[in-house]
Amino acid sequence: MTQFLQALVSGLLLGGFYGVMVLGFSVLWGVMGIINLAHGEFLMTGAYLAWLLFRNFGVDPFASLLLIIPVMFWVGYGLQKILLNRLVERPHLTTLLVTFGLSISLANLHKILYSADPRNVPVSYSGAFQLGEISLPIVKTILFGVALAMMLGLYLFLQHTRFGRAIRAAAQNKDAARIVGIDIEQIYAITAGLCIALTAAAGAMISPTQAIFPFMGQPFTLKAFTITVLGGLGQIPGALLGGVLLGVTEVMAATYIPGIGTNLGVAISLILLVVILVVRPQGLFPGLRPMQMD
Repeated sequence: MTQFLQALVSGLLLGGFYGVMVLGFSVLWGVMGIINLAHGEFLMTGAYLAWLLFRNFGVDPFASLLLIIPVMFWVGYGLQKILLNRLVERPHLTTLLVTFGLSISLANLHKILYSADPRNVPVSYSGAFQLGEISLPIVKTILFGVALAMMLGLYLFLQHTRFGRAIRAAAQNKDAARIVGIDIEQIYAITAGLCIALTAAAGAMISPTQAIFPFMGQPFTLKAFTITVLGGLGQIPGALLGGVLLGVTEVMAATYIPGIGTNLGVAISLILLVVILVVRPQGLFPGLRPMQMD
């Protein structure tokens, strides 16, 4: 029973990270119709930024979010103005090819800058504390709490701010949004900035828990695609539920299937993706409609 509870808690903590990791991918797809195959590379960029700030200035990875989020917001804002805006009206195949090319470029750029050697962020609080018989890793517990706070913040922003309502209106019907005076290009730029910033923040938060290297991003892109299919486009509750489902499934499989280990994440993602697309293509949470308007 203790083993099961430990695996369940570990899966929930991992699922919280997956929930915030997928937000940028899901919202960008839901609002602009862009499937960003460079999603994992922006997560990797955030991890490298956290590593650089820690190595050069001793900045804690979670404190580095105060710098990484605004910097990467403007990166995403500029990327939309320069590149993504040209893809909004294009066929999905064009979007996939361009963002795939962007992912390769970013991965190889980081390889040139930092080499392929794995990096790590050795924070001083990398241990665990006991809750009864359950062991809770300190870093992952903090990550889980920060992830929930970020998801709540994004939800409140989308629901209760003028820009948030404009983003949801653009997702529902951009032509109608233009008629009522919404600047669609500006809203798309803000959306892209938020999505890239959230993705980079997820990378910064995971930097103390795993090796950082230039080609770490692709598995996260696949997992983001799977969670989006599970939870629905642009849905914050769906992202959390889908992330938790994937996280718990991964940890349970690693715990109870002998010889599997922890490298099963990509395979689990592919299996879940295929099963959901075949059995329930509308997703597991059909009541959660993309970017619902009040």
